[in-house]
Amino acid sequence: MARGATPEESAVEAAAREWRHRAVHLFALVSAIAYLPPIVLMITGQAQPNGWPVHVILVGGYLSFVICALLPRTDYRARAWALLAGGYMVALIHLVIIPHGPFGRALPAMLPIMAFVLLGAFAGRVVTLVSIGLLLIGPLLGRVPGLVETLTLEPAQTPLSWGIIVDQASSLIALLVGQMILLDRFHAFLMRSLAGLQRETGERAAAYGNLEREMRERRRLESEVAGAADEERRRLGADLHDGVCQQLTGALLRCEAMARRLERGEPLNVEEFAPLSALLEESIDESRAVAKGLCPLDPDPEALETALQTLSKRTRESTGLFCQFTTAGDVRVPNPLKAQHLYRIAQEALSNAVRHANPTRIAVRLRGEDDGLVLEVEDNGKGMDFGAPTEGMGLRTMAYRMHLLEGELTVTPAPTGGTRVFCRVPASVTRPNGKPHGMETERHDN
Repeated sequence: MARGATPEESAVEAAAREWRHRAVHLFALVSAIAYLPPIVLMITGQAQPNGWPVHVILVGGYLSFVICALLPRTDYRARAWALLAGGYMVALIHLVIIPHGPFGRALPAMLPIMAFVLLGAFAGRVVTLVSIGLLLIGPLLGRVPGLVETLTLEPAQTPLSWGIIVDQASSLIALLVGQMILLDRFHAFLMRSLAGLQRETGERAAAYGNLEREMRERRRLESEVAGAADEERRRLGADLHDGVCQQLTGALLRCEAMARRLERGEPLNVEEFAPLSALLEESIDESRAVAKGLCPLDPDPEALETALQTLSKRTRESTGLFCQFTTAGDVRVPNPLKAQHLYRIAQEALSNAVRHANPTRIAVRLRGEDDGLVLEVEDNGKGMDFGAPTEGMGLRTMAYRMHLLEGELTVTPAPTGGTRVFCRVPASVTRPNGKPHGMETERHDN
């Protein structure tokens, strides 16, 4: 890569080199075939009679075309310069012996274009200067006494006057310079356009790659969320089997025992119904708890606050840890599905803290701000290794839920030494039209 060149420019230059390599070979092959008939006519004496120096120069120029065509693996720049040298030898001979001929005057104007295309802008500028010099010097060489007679066997033509030489040279030079300036500008524009196209293509390829990775990650997360849902259903099934079903079975056995006593004519006291009533009450409470776990939020904008308060209280009662829930500002979420995502994030963060961090205190904070809603779960446990890659399904599912809410989730060390899960959801998700409702009181639940 050239110094200071961007990857896109390097790729464009590489593509241009490959194209020029093929173009030089094609041009040499076409030139060798196209100029073969004139060379044969000249050698057999059927063309304009010229002296041996002209034959040597013209045959030498033609051989440069043939050699370049026969050496396709040679560096294209060396072959291009050889083609230009052969072309300039032919142009010089025509300007000297046939000053009025159109070919000798047109060829120096064509060679810089070939150099520009095959070798680039710098070579084109150099060859332009050579052509300008040739257009000025070539006709003047025709006025050298005896030179034309040495080169051709025909009588020398009347040499051009100084006025005609200057007029023709000035006109051709003006035309040559004008077209080379245009070609130079077009070449710069073309290279910039190609570089921009290459950059855009690279950006699109990168974007498609990112999209594909994101789709794979999303499919994986959806699979993990579905797996977590299956696991939750299995857990609830186990809770029903080990809790409610066992309690109902105990109540059924007690009812059967009481029925057998009645069949035997034994009397029953009112106090004997108390255990049965207690079992049924426990079954009802357990069923309500399971139902609450299946759907912890009611379709109410304030349901999230109530559900998080209940979750914090249940965590305190089940673990014995100090779990505090606080709210501030407007924390209403009108969309039940989005409130459900926030609740599950808090539930997962609490579960991770209890199972892995060994904390003594956990703080759950829900705060409404002008630009959205903030949910924080912070513990004072042992923390986590933030330098290691995160492979836990819990953090990935939390990130996936936050992605669905178009918010941001960060997991950082807490000031107390544990872990802090921070979630921010934009106002467009939590409030109709993104407008605050003006509730600024702060509430605590200990």
